[in-house]
Amino acid sequence: MEVTDISDNALTRRETVIANGLRIVTEHVPTVRSVALGIWVKTGSRYEPAEISGISHFLEHMVFKGTETRDKYEIALALESVGGMVNAMTSKDYTCFYARFLEEHLEIAVSLLTDILLNPTFPQEELERERYVVLDELRDAQDVPDEVVFDAFESRIFPNSGLGRPVIGFEETIKNFTHEALNDYRRTHYHPENMVVTASGYVDHDELVALLSQYFVEGTQRLTNHFVDELHEATPGEAVETRSIQQSHLITGRRIFSLSDEKRWPLGVLNAVLSGGMSSRLFQNIREAHGVAYAIYSFANLYRDTGVFGIYLATDPKNRHRGLELVQGELKKLTDEPIAEQELERVKAQYKSGIVMSEESMERRMFRLGRQLIYYDHAMDIDQYLEKIEAVNSADVQSLAQELFLSDMFFTMILEPANR
Repeated sequence: MEVTDISDNALTRRETVIANGLRIVTEHVPTVRSVALGIWVKTGSRYEPAEISGISHFLEHMVFKGTETRDKYEIALALESVGGMVNAMTSKDYTCFYARFLEEHLEIAVSLLTDILLNPTFPQEELERERYVVLDELRDAQDVPDEVVFDAFESRIFPNSGLGRPVIGFEETIKNFTHEALNDYRRTHYHPENMVVTASGYVDHDELVALLSQYFVEGTQRLTNHFVDELHEATPGEAVETRSIQQSHLITGRRIFSLSDEKRWPLGVLNAVLSGGMSSRLFQNIREAHGVAYAIYSFANLYRDTGVFGIYLATDPKNRHRGLELVQGELKKLTDEPIAEQELERVKAQYKSGIVMSEESMERRMFRLGRQLIYYDHAMDIDQYLEKIEAVNSADVQSLAQELFLSDMFFTMILEPANR
């Protein structure tokens, strides 16, 4: 099956589903000579039972440690020897293996990525070595207060859920991963119908389809024990933990709607009003006017069936109560007063320009395509994005603020210095 979404002098987007069910979407950009290529697997930490928490991330590491035809050094050298790069990332919803390279090295990239995904051997000595590497990564994160407070916040916003567990997992689960567990998890999720391929840059769609048809041949039987994550009610309120740190770190926020909700467009504008740069309300009215925080910003993370909105603040412990009061004051202003047209237009212009400028990076374009296919099952043209943002008005933003900013629905997670 093939679909051509758009075609003009600047860009051609094409889509093909090959015989094994693998979906391939490309954007040909004739003004560059590089390609960003990603193979996306529709699994992440949310798809893990609690007893194997972190296995998606660990598997992402381990596929680079050897295949049936390449050792770990040959994997590292394959693209770097011709000036390219290969990497991977794991989120709560997906795992992406990606590469950047000059267009003439497309076959090298396809051969490498398909090899590590379809033919990893998980050598036992590498598994034991990488276990300690990932444990070091985990412990490094536990030394970073903003990561600690985010993990603690999410564990309470999404209790007893994969969304509430850290992507990296826990020390006790990482220590128990086995060769068999990695193989079972890969065979459950790493099959063509559960993947998409995206490429942006100077890429020949037909050549990529031909190469993937040649190299993407399943080598193992698929398992079917997919885990279905469940959501449980979150309890509003406040919690405090202490660490050997100097500042107070806090997040205040709540569960909100999913990424399929049309309110995501005014939410993007609302988030930009609060935290869209140095001229944003949180920066100007809390950092600049009152000087109670160096780091402060709002965020909105949306998933297929839920979402979370929050504000992060790091400040001197003596200013923590004042900082939280100021944040709550800014939220109340948005519920009580419509945004002035001049501010709204400025924020929307900034929001839209950020999207447009990101299109100049082939890697970001490829990531945008992949996330759209994972979350929405279709690719959205950038002009559609801009039209949705431009259509947001002041009443939309105020109405959403009134719906979301209910103090009795918020949960506040506080990380305090232990010596206070």
